[in-house]
Amino acid sequence: MRPWWTGRVPLFWSVVFTLVLVWLVLTWALPYAAMWVTGGDRPLPVPGALQVIYLVLALVGAAVYVSISDESMREFLRPLVAFLRGPASGEQFFRLARLAVLLLVPVAAGAIVHARSVPAVGPPTSLRIQHPTIPGAYERLKNPFRQPTDEAVKKWMDETKAAGSLETGRRAYVQAALIEGRLIFQINCRPCHGAAADGQGPMAWGFRLKPADFTDPGMIATVVEAYAFWRVREGGPGLPPEGSPWDSAMPIWKQDLTDEQTWKAILAAYDLAGVEPRKPEKLQSSRLTANAWAQSAPPPDTAESLERGKAIYVKRCLVCHGEKGDGRGPVAPYLDPRPRDFVTGSFKLRTTQSGEPPTDEDLLRVVTRGVPGTAMPGWTTLSEQERRLVIAYIKTFSDAFKETRTVVKPARDVSASPELIAKGKALYQQAKCWECHGQGGRGDGPAAPTLTDDPGDFVQAANVTKGWRMKGGREARDIFMRFSAGMDGTPMPSFVDSFSEDDRWALAHYVKSLQTDEEPGAPVVLKALRIAGEVPRDPDDPRWSRAPFLAVPLAGQVLAKPRWQTHSVDAVSVRAYYSDSAIAFLLEWDDRFKDIRHESGPDPTLGQFTYPPRDLRAKRTEKLRDAVRLQFPVPIPTAFERPHFFLGSAGRPVALWHWQADLDAAGKNPVVKEWAEGFQKPVSAQADSGQDVTGRGVWKDGRWKVVMVRSLAPRERERDVTFEPGRLIPFAVQAWDGFNGDKGLMMSLSSWVFVTLDAPVPLTARLSSLLAVVLTGLGEWWLVRRVRLAGPLTGPPLDGA
Repeated sequence: MRPWWTGRVPLFWSVVFTLVLVWLVLTWALPYAAMWVTGGDRPLPVPGALQVIYLVLALVGAAVYVSISDESMREFLRPLVAFLRGPASGEQFFRLARLAVLLLVPVAAGAIVHARSVPAVGPPTSLRIQHPTIPGAYERLKNPFRQPTDEAVKKWMDETKAAGSLETGRRAYVQAALIEGRLIFQINCRPCHGAAADGQGPMAWGFRLKPADFTDPGMIATVVEAYAFWRVREGGPGLPPEGSPWDSAMPIWKQDLTDEQTWKAILAAYDLAGVEPRKPEKLQSSRLTANAWAQSAPPPDTAESLERGKAIYVKRCLVCHGEKGDGRGPVAPYLDPRPRDFVTGSFKLRTTQSGEPPTDEDLLRVVTRGVPGTAMPGWTTLSEQERRLVIAYIKTFSDAFKETRTVVKPARDVSASPELIAKGKALYQQAKCWECHGQGGRGDGPAAPTLTDDPGDFVQAANVTKGWRMKGGREARDIFMRFSAGMDGTPMPSFVDSFSEDDRWALAHYVKSLQTDEEPGAPVVLKALRIAGEVPRDPDDPRWSRAPFLAVPLAGQVLAKPRWQTHSVDAVSVRAYYSDSAIAFLLEWDDRFKDIRHESGPDPTLGQFTYPPRDLRAKRTEKLRDAVRLQFPVPIPTAFERPHFFLGSAGRPVALWHWQADLDAAGKNPVVKEWAEGFQKPVSAQADSGQDVTGRGVWKDGRWKVVMVRSLAPRERERDVTFEPGRLIPFAVQAWDGFNGDKGLMMSLSSWVFVTLDAPVPLTARLSSLLAVVLTGLGEWWLVRRVRLAGPLTGPPLDGA
């Protein structure tokens, strides 16, 4: 038999390579090919059942081919027989490799049996994304502002004293509804669905089920407007039970918007997304082509290009930045920080020297990437040409862009090293960065409560440990640029005159090193480790550092009034231990200031559409506490349907463990157990007989650590969750930052995540795996002995071998 390098691969290896190739195609090639064909942003995996079918077909085909003749069967078996028989003499390396494989097979068999014998918790149920069936009561509704009746147009023309023909009035009527709809959308829907209607609003990252991307051709373009009206009116809690689990954060807008306001907002959503609703008689829709003119670039700085840029600005930017570009749009009072004032010509994120306006590329970078931690989105839904057109128009608001600009460029890039980071740490002290940003970089320095920008608005010192929230970028080069250019209009200065370039690189790398690895991501399951003896009750117990953590993202509470989009706590890290008798949770989150008093004033006056306006210059008169709350369903769901993650649902209650900083500071038990059955009803404290959760909190260097402990089974089983090893238990987190003005429903909250108690390995699993090793080993011994006793494979030699 010829060796493989002579051009012919032995039949055995041909079969093995073919089966591996089929597996690779099913697992990797087809999903990525499907992603490329469909234009998606993630691979589309082949269903597991289909993979099994194709692999079985490949195995059957290989078996048929191998067994087609005695000669092919002998050729296929020859390498296996040679391996089992072993070399007659010499070939030490082959002997050792053969021995290793023979030992590895029983061990692998034992490992497989062990893995199947150990109690395992299945992954959480995937959240649904398909459209449920529209109720009959909504099915025949039509948007009165898309094709208004003659009577409605005439009435509007009479009320507004509009002149012109009926057709002219019709266009003006629809345009007026669209303008109002944009305002309604940007105030109410933008926090989740984004200013561009692309599902990338500032609240989106805190929810497990992401807001709908209306620009996706497979989303609202595939449904009639009546369907959108139903979803907006009824919200996530109004979804049918058969669609569970949804965990949708969609509010019930029928409580706060009239029918007319809802239809106008829907009209604006389709317009901002650039899609049309599906017509009842059609099965597909096409994208709007209203902005197709932007694909052909007019000459820069011409009247035509500025007019086109203005049209984009009016549609996309005016609601925040204002008609005059002064940052005073109708949405601005609800935002923190305020939208950029283009008139002053003062910009934070630049590559130019301090006091100089940014370059066009600087502006393009901000418009494309957005500004993390603010309401400014990344406008990737616009083409680059459209972004450049709107930038050209923005520059007309200020004469600052007529000034000369000098780009700051480092002479070279400097890589990180322990020596450089140590030098940066010393410079951090020397430059007194800690006065604003704190010793740990969490924005909790002694000067932090007094910081204001040039207009006089309160501003927060950056928490540099959260790389994902750094406005100008998280990499060392981005941080170097902030030290070099400063952030005009804020207390952050340029250090060009204070530190050399090498010093600024050292400082940048030190700040980069402070970034935490507790960034919220895809995992949603926390493993509670089993511990011998007592569970840790002290937040600073060193045992906590050995427990795995789950970083839980939080969003502002935007489901019910008063809605709160200027939340402060955006992530909480959770760890857990349990023993034979108790379970302990450690919750950690960044909080710039320690708030341990609670003297709440009247509820805020709500602005338009139930959001409280945010006064960034008012002196804080309320004393509000910091707090955190764990939420559990009662009982643990056994099917798909769960209580809603926002305080449960009617008939599906939740138990709440509410830690409060003021009680902790007063030396009382700081954890109050509460009960809720939906946000429509007040949260109530449980009876004293059921108050069986204890806790303790410690604040240090801009970070809270809170431990909550309870027995595995509650005193009142019908009013709280019972923790059982091996079960997937949903939980959610809610948090309040007193300095930020959080209180009541004005809070941060998470979707459902999960905790599972690490179940001990049963004795049967250990015995089963040991038995598998022994039986596999005996089987190998019998097979090797049988092959050695048998003679050589009979039949004519193959290829002269």
